[in-house]
Amino acid sequence: MERREGPMQNIVTQRVCELSADMRQAVERVLGRTLREEEEVSIMAFSPHDAPEERDRQALAREIEQRIKETASRANNVPDEQVEELVNEAINHARSPR
Repeated sequence: MERREGPMQNIVTQRVCELSADMRQAVERVLGRTLREEEEVSIMAFSPHDAPEERDRQALAREIEQRIKETASRANNVPDEQVEELVNEAINHARSPR
């Protein structure tokens, strides 16, 4: 499985077609279904924590919305096709092994 360095070292992603037979069987047992060859499997491990208080969640939501609006305003004159290409490029970059 692909291991990422840095802050995301608790996440592992692997294409199903690259899994060993025993690993694939174990994942299929956990999911309760057969995996398709073109799928990818991701495993995340993290420590549980208490949910933030309601007022903190609302403040964070407002902050995220503001950032989204600011980012969107900078992309007003960018054609949709170019935005789609840039998003796909970013996704591919994030998924590529480093």
